[in-house]
Amino acid sequence: MICRARAPAKVILFGEHWVVHGGRALASAIGLYSSVYAEPLREGVIVESRNLGVMEDVLKSCRVFCNLKRSFEYIANGVMWPARIVVNSEIPVGAGLGSSAAVAVSASAAYACVGGRDVTPELVSNAAYESEKLVHGTPSGVDNTVSAFGGFLLYRRGEGFKAIHVGSLNDVTLLVIDTGVIRSTAKAVSLFSSRLKRLNSIGQDLLRLAEGIVEEALRAVRKGDAVMLGELMDVAHGLLNAMGVSHIELEKAVHAARANGALGAKLTGAGMGGSAIALVEKERAAAVAENLRRLGFRVYSGALGVRGVSITALE
Repeated sequence: MICRARAPAKVILFGEHWVVHGGRALASAIGLYSSVYAEPLREGVIVESRNLGVMEDVLKSCRVFCNLKRSFEYIANGVMWPARIVVNSEIPVGAGLGSSAAVAVSASAAYACVGGRDVTPELVSNAAYESEKLVHGTPSGVDNTVSAFGGFLLYRRGEGFKAIHVGSLNDVTLLVIDTGVIRSTAKAVSLFSSRLKRLNSIGQDLLRLAEGIVEEALRAVRKGDAVMLGELMDVAHGLLNAMGVSHIELEKAVHAARANGALGAKLTGAGMGGSAIALVEKERAAAVAENLRRLGFRVYSGALGVRGVSITALE
């Protein structure tokens, strides 16, 4: 059996950093994808990345794809079946879009399909989480869950994930603006947490305000109110900037997006580099993206709330 799988990237719309301190985070699957082709072999588990130009048999050695080997071991309950796995991802690496999780989700789905297993979002999300632990140490599970299940998900530490039913957001596109600035998630989290602690009661007021933004964002998403969603993105970015986790390139990207007609824009993920996001009406998206590219940014676009992992099997 030959199998093809596809899994989307994720983006955090609201709640980054605040979620570390008990707040909620609202994440969405976005229409940028990792695609994987898989076919059975007589021996070996050969993984090839078209993006990296790397190929290795993970049964013999794994320098690059040890994380995927961990996923395959989970899928196969320890005894892996032979297969060839070819990965081709359009998701930028290091941009805060969960690229490694999307690759792991799509690769796990394709590998499970070749082995004749029933492919479910739960199975491939759990398998990808094993991969993410090897990549990130102690991941939250947001990336693999959003990629596997798709749509919009609400997350709070200790409470897990909740799917959010949404109104129509078909008239807008999300632009991901990659600043190219390498960021340290650990450094950003430490800086944010230290400032929040020093602010004492003001910090707690800001945390409550951030929770209020998430609550209003949930209302906007459920109603399909893109204008309100954009305004809330602007406000959320202002808070993150005030907490010290923005960057001059992020500010340039955010302000340029707004100036060219975006409904709203903010940093996403850890900040201090990485990516910003902008919510743009579809008819304006190409022009806004082009203006941002002229400023030197890499810009990607995709629909919000897309479906999660999908699989096609060919006999």
